[in-house]
Amino acid sequence: MRPRDLCVAATLVVFSVTPAFAQPSAQPSARPKPAASASSAAPPLAAPPSSGALPPGHPSMGSGGGASEDADDAAGPHGQGAVPGAFQPPEDTENEDPALPPGSIAVDLRDADDKPIAHEGVTLGILVQSIAKGESRTHKLQQTDATGRAVFAQLETGSGFAYRVTVPKDGATFAALPFQLPQGKAMRVVLHLYPVTRDIKEARIVIRGVLLAEMRDDRVQFQQAFQVYNFGRYAWVPDGIFVTLPPGFTAFNTQQGMGDQGVDPEKTGARLRGTFGPGQQQVIEFRWQLPWSGESEVEADVGLPPHVPVMQVMAAASQKMRLEVDGFPPAQSHKDNQGQNLLVTERQLGSGESLTSVHFALRDLPTPGPARWIATATAACAVLIGLVFASSGVKRSGASGRTGDAKSARKQLLVELEELERARAAGEVGPKTYDRARREIIDAIARTLQKNTE
Repeated sequence: MRPRDLCVAATLVVFSVTPAFAQPSAQPSARPKPAASASSAAPPLAAPPSSGALPPGHPSMGSGGGASEDADDAAGPHGQGAVPGAFQPPEDTENEDPALPPGSIAVDLRDADDKPIAHEGVTLGILVQSIAKGESRTHKLQQTDATGRAVFAQLETGSGFAYRVTVPKDGATFAALPFQLPQGKAMRVVLHLYPVTRDIKEARIVIRGVLLAEMRDDRVQFQQAFQVYNFGRYAWVPDGIFVTLPPGFTAFNTQQGMGDQGVDPEKTGARLRGTFGPGQQQVIEFRWQLPWSGESEVEADVGLPPHVPVMQVMAAASQKMRLEVDGFPPAQSHKDNQGQNLLVTERQLGSGESLTSVHFALRDLPTPGPARWIATATAACAVLIGLVFASSGVKRSGASGRTGDAKSARKQLLVELEELERARAAGEVGPKTYDRARREIIDAIARTLQKNTE
């Protein structure tokens, strides 16, 4: 299995058995809020068995949020039953409207109570894709009238054009899902704006975390995901929310989604950013690595953002490998949807409690297999052959003697190169070892060719 496929599959394992984290509820009010610029950085995940629910009593983190009178009917994190005190956000929509002139887009801005917002600036982003000219982006600006509506007219239609409505406000970005304008059609977009806060308690944010570890040739790769729930009626913009990563981490990577939600890497970790409107959000996902020199154990501390009452830690495991996380139950073995063995442990805290970090240990790790050392030895042999040939070529007399030595050495080197390629194709040699060995073999072959010309 390719490393990326493993991360996707393992993440799916986490969320497929917990519908609240994998997909929006059937209730319109529980729809993920793209209006709050949701990110699509992480694909939906497929996972081992997990309880998946937030602990009883949530979302009691924080005191405010102005819950509506019918809050008891709000969908829970699974779209099942009620979450007492949770705000039920109105739905954002993007639909065709036959009452509008073809080639137009009408945008209705509403507040948290579904009332019109007048005299507010609206941006229409336009993405043009052309085989001949490539991709280009432009935008148009309008202001809503007294009824809260802004109309963009005489727009291009067809599959080569995509549109997206955004409204920046108080440091937040509210956005509708991107859409195309069908030929001869018009669209009506309803987008809700919410009061903005940077106080995580006032926003009533609850976060579920996932950490997946996977052994590689000479490193351990980690994938982290955060599922953010906003149970209040404020849009939350993180301010100073930082996730500390272990010293020496490398290869930080994250995919930028359609919106502004995500993480930005810094020297000692990652900083959370974006707009998190009321309702369920998409998964924020990022990756990083730790160097591994073949030790039988790897331990590290990984920081978490505030308000994480549920945390799941997983490791792609060999038969003997063990996963231990301080304060967590013993890890259980599960299979993902591709048959990969995963060790999984999860901890849930009570109302008002949250984790601040996890200390994990991977024990009884498989030491590097012989293929890795064979590849290294192959590279060393290649260098040795080249050096021996270079020195012996100086001592030998006669061009024919040197040519014969060169052919013999080159033949051996090509055999070594073929064996290295076979080991790489079989996954027995990691990319760094492969690149180093291949480069040294090719350099040695070049030296044999150079002797032929002397």
